[in-house]
Order: sequence, then structure tokens, then C-alpha cells
Amino acid sequence: MRFGIIGHPLKHSISPRLFNEIFNMMNLGFVYEPIELPPEDLETFINFLRQSQIVGINVTLPFKEKVCDLLDWLDLPAKRIKAVNTIHKVNDKLYGYNTDYYGFSESIKELKDSLRNVLIFGGGGAARAVLYSISHLNYQKVFLVERSARRREKLQEDFGYMKNLEIKAWEEVYIQETLKGVDFVVNTTPLGMEGFSDSYPLKPTYSLQGKVFVDLVYKPELTPFLKIGQAFGAKIKNGVEMLIFQAIKSLEIWTGLKTEFKDWQRIYNSIYKSSNKV
Repeated sequence: MRFGIIGHPLKHSISPRLFNEIFNMMNLGFVYEPIELPPEDLETFINFLRQSQIVGINVTLPFKEKVCDLLDWLDLPAKRIKAVNTIHKVNDKLYGYNTDYYGFSESIKELKDSLRNVLIFGGGGAARAVLYSISHLNYQKVFLVERSARRREKLQEDFGYMKNLEIKAWEEVYIQETLKGVDFVVNTTPLGMEGFSDSYPLKPTYSLQGKVFVDLVYKPELTPFLKIGQAFGAKIKNGVEMLIFQAIKSLEIWTGLKTEFKDWQRIYNSIYKSSNKV
């Protein structure tokens, strides 16, 4: 069986090595490959996918939202989130799923008690998955900051059912004030990821003790966002567990195979160490 991931850029993605090592461990003759697409080639690729031998595709930046309209069916989370990160091809039909929300939910299980007032940075496909996940939890208020006015409007339209959701422009004064009263802070932007800015536009002027900082970026292990949280006393968590849990769910959708988190984590750690050797 053939699988892959589409995105632009893909240099940062560890998914091909991760999946291929899992396939090797299980003695499966499967192959998972990176498919870097210029943004304008998405529709052409989807048409190719229908006729190809590829069974499953993961979707990353910048295609998670755009791909929805090109598929034949979406599961309920993908419909509500309006973003897809997993495609399963059955015959010539393409089925879209969102396993990001599952990955996020599983990765923060031990932190759920801290999740009362939440601040989310970014309003793309990943932010939508986080919002959907939080909507099922016992939160009090959610604040989201996003630079694009169009995205803010769409988020308000799609997540208007969430009580106490406030969506605002990304403005420093508002962020500084909001940050004081929240317990849980999530970065859903690609800032800090390889190929993107290696700084983060957040300048706290007070202690962040008692707050939790979660970054969906998993490489580097300590992102610019997490460095800020750590320096000011927050508890921090990167996106590795979310990556693994969403991958476990993707593989299950494509093949029905159930795999263990500990095996994926061991392989991830091995890949991460080898990629950081000088």
C-alpha cells in the first residue's frame, strides 16, 4: 500500500520517516512518501489521486481548509472544523477526516484541569481543530487572535455555537491584557517551525507562573513560543504527542490497524536524536 503527505513546504515534516519506520517494525510492505505541492497544484493532485495507487494521504499547511471542497465525503469533525488532515481513497472516492482534533484532545488529557480560560494564537486549520476539541471540554472562556480579518469572520461564523468565544485581531495591547487572565495558551501558527520565522511576537511583562503553554509545532523541541513560556514560569508542552496520536488515528482509518503510542514515541525519539547529531 502507498501513503503520503501533501504540503508546502514539507522540509520540516517527520511523518515520512515516522510512518516508514512503523511499517518496517510491523514488517509491512507499505510506503509513505512526501509530496510537496505548489499551492496552485492542489486540484490537479486530487484528480491524480483518484486514479493513483495511493490509499491514504495526510494533509498539512497550506491545504487543510482548501482541500475540503475537492473531496466526496467528510466525517463530522471535518465538517464542523472545515479542515481535513487525512484523506482515505476507497475505489475512486475520496473521504476526508480530521484527526488533528483527536490528536490534540489525547495530548492534553493530563492538562485538562488547567483548561479554563484559553488563549489561542492563529486561526488556520490547526486552530479550528483545537477549537473543536475545546468545545467538548469544560472550558470557561476562549480568546483567539488572528491577523486576517477574513479568517476571523469565518471562524466567528463557523464556531458561533461556542459559548464565551471571543475572536480578535492580533494586537499586542489586547494580547498582553488577555494573557493575564488565562490559564492555557496555545500556539497553532507555524512560527518557529523550520522554514518559518524563528522568533515569536509575544513580549510578556509579568510572570506566567501557573499557566500552561502548548505549541502544536514539534520541531524544534523547544520552540520560540515555548522558550517565552518557560522563561516566565509557565508549564510547557510541544506538539509531539499530538503528531503521534493523529498519525495513529490516520493509520487506523486507512488500514484498520491499531498501533501502540509507546512504539511511535520510541521511533520518534530515535529519529529526532539521529536528526540532531552533528
